[in-house]
Amino acid sequence: MKVIAESFLRDIFRKGIPRTFTVEEGQILTPSAAQLLSEKRVEIVMGKKNEALCDIPAKEEKKTQSSAGLKYVSAIDGGVHETKPEHMTQLHGRVLVPKDHPRIFFRGKLDSLQSKILVRQRRAHENKNEKLLKDLGGILDLARAIMKADVLDEPLEENKIIGLTEDELRAQSHNPKKYFGIGHLIPEFDMSETVIGLNMLRTSVRETEVAAVKAFRSEFGIKRQDILQTLNRMSSAVYIMMLKDGAGLYK
Repeated sequence: MKVIAESFLRDIFRKGIPRTFTVEEGQILTPSAAQLLSEKRVEIVMGKKNEALCDIPAKEEKKTQSSAGLKYVSAIDGGVHETKPEHMTQLHGRVLVPKDHPRIFFRGKLDSLQSKILVRQRRAHENKNEKLLKDLGGILDLARAIMKADVLDEPLEENKIIGLTEDELRAQSHNPKKYFGIGHLIPEFDMSETVIGLNMLRTSVRETEVAAVKAFRSEFGIKRQDILQTLNRMSSAVYIMMLKDGAGLYK
């Protein structure tokens, strides 16, 4: 078999998902097949004999991969690379995609968001605003958890954001008069620096959420609903932080 298709792999995986899959010399992985191996966390090994169903003992796995000559595989065209091309980066393991791939673009937006949070944390620290610093720390931890969940292809654990559940976030962001004694905020230049800075974070979260939708959308629907839902909740949390400052709760 010269071309290894996704359907072929799914037939194999019905018997069990292996730790490694060996691509024989002259074979080509289709993009969807390479993506499936990446999603299942199956290492791609280049060799002369396909031992996809072999259960390699943990102690021998590293040795086997080394002797087989582990190479990079493109998730776009199934091509094999001895070294990582400059225009490509790792999606998972040794599976490569172009650096402008939607998943990589999303990770870039998430990285940019973290840098903006750090700027606001620095300013809160300088102003000795410990309450704001703590809430920003919670937002940063969540952004890092999203990055880890995407890169490692792991589920994202559900946690409170700034101490609030999903229902509490929705209630407080939708009815600020009840919870903070003020109406909805329309940012203006003469508002506090904290509100303006938090509004920049809020818009950055929204941009990251849009990038995530593009990254995880396919003809079969939307993947990673956990990440999309968390980003939506994060946006509400930052808006609530703006309301808290407007109500004087960070002073």
